[in-house]
Amino acid sequence: MPPNIPTILLLGTCDTKLSELLYTKSQIESTNATVLLMDTGRNPITHEEIAIPQSALLTTTTASIPTPDLTTLTRAEYITTLIPYATKKVTHLHEHHQIHGILAIGGSCGTTLAATVMRDALPVGFPKLLVSTMASGDVGPFIGETDISMMYSVVDIAGRNRIVEGVLDNAAGGIVGMAGAFLKRERGSTAEIEVSSRVRIGISMFGVTTPGVTRARERLEEVLGGCEVYVFHATGSGGRALERLVREGQIDAVLDLTTTEVVDEVVGGVLSAGPGRLTAASVRDIPRVVSVGACDMVNFGEVGTVPATFREGKRLLHEHNATVTLMRTTKKECVEIGRFIAGNLLDSRDRGQLRRTKVILPVGGVSMLDVAGQPFHDPEADEALFSTLERELEGSGICVMRDPRDINDPSFAVAVADELVKLIRQ
Repeated sequence: MPPNIPTILLLGTCDTKLSELLYTKSQIESTNATVLLMDTGRNPITHEEIAIPQSALLTTTTASIPTPDLTTLTRAEYITTLIPYATKKVTHLHEHHQIHGILAIGGSCGTTLAATVMRDALPVGFPKLLVSTMASGDVGPFIGETDISMMYSVVDIAGRNRIVEGVLDNAAGGIVGMAGAFLKRERGSTAEIEVSSRVRIGISMFGVTTPGVTRARERLEEVLGGCEVYVFHATGSGGRALERLVREGQIDAVLDLTTTEVVDEVVGGVLSAGPGRLTAASVRDIPRVVSVGACDMVNFGEVGTVPATFREGKRLLHEHNATVTLMRTTKKECVEIGRFIAGNLLDSRDRGQLRRTKVILPVGGVSMLDVAGQPFHDPEADEALFSTLERELEGSGICVMRDPRDINDPSFAVAVADELVKLIRQ
C-alpha cells in the first residue's frame, strides 16, 4: 500500500543553486511531505541535505565503462552526458513507487536537462513542475507532447530575494498538491478500479474532420458503454501525444481517422508529428482502425509563410483563417503519403499479427474541403492515395476497405466505429 505522505523529487544543479534548492526543500517539508534532493550539477557538491549526489547518478555497474568526469566537459557536453544517467535514476524511483511528484528549478541549461529527464523518465499523469527562467517564451521544445507544468521565475534564479522566494513558495505548494492528488489515485478505491477497467480509445481529429470524429466518438460511447475516448487534435503535438500514450500502455485501441500530420512530415508542412507517427499501435498490436482524414492538405501559417517554391509553383492554396493556410496535395505527393502510411503501419515486431489493424478509405472525400463543390475536391489525387495504400499493404494481413461515403458522413462515422468495436471484442 502506498504511503499517506507524498515524496517529492527535487532536482537541480547544487553547484549553482544550492541555496534556492534548500529553501524550496524546506518549504515542501513544511507541509509534512518528504523530499529527495537530487544533484544534477556539473561540479560535485557534498551536503547533508542532498539525498542523491551527482556521484550516485554516475555510478555504473559495468567495469568497462569509466565514470565520466563532468567537470572536464563543456556545458553542452555535460548536459548531454548526464541526461541518460539522471533519467535512469528517476525511472527507477518511479517504477518502485518511491516518488509521487517531481519539481525542478533552473535556467536554460538546468531547464533543458530537467525537462528531458521528465519527458523520458515519467509517464503522462505523473506530476511534473519546472520553475524556469525560460517559461515565458516558447516552451514547446521543453514540454513536447507531455504534461510538464512550467512556472516562470520572473527574475533569474540567482540568489534569494522576496520575488524568487515567493515563486518557490508557490511551486512547493503546487507540487505538494499535485503529488497528493497523484498519491490518492495511486492508493486507489473501488470506484477508481472500476474506472481503470474501461476500454480507453484514442481518436485523431482536425477541424475539417470534426463532424465525423464527433459522431464516431458518440457511437463508441453508445456501444461500449463506459469506455473512455480521448480526442487528439492533429496539430503535431496531438499526434505525438497519441503515439506516446499508446507506447505507455495508456490507450487500448485507436480510431485514427485523421492522419494529416503524416502529410506535413512528407511534404514539409508545419504540423508534423514526426517520422514515427502510426508506429506505436503497430508495435503494441492493439485494435486499430485507420483512415486518411485531411490527407488532402498541407498546413502552413499565414499566406506569406508558405515556402516560395510552393507559391511560385501555383499550388492550390486555401486560407482556413487569418493564421492558417492550407495547400492541396498533388497526385505525386499522395503516392508518397500512401507509402509513408503503409510503411509505418507495417512497423511492427510481428507482422503476422497485423490483422488487428484495418484501413478504411472514404472515397467520397477525406475532409470537408474534399467533397464535390469544395476547393480541394480532387478524385484523381485521392485515387492515387487510395490505390497506393492498397498496393503497399497487399499481403500484409491488414484489411483495406473502400467506402463510397465521405469521412464526415454520419453513417461512415458509425461504420468505422463499429469496425473498431469488432476488433476490440475479438
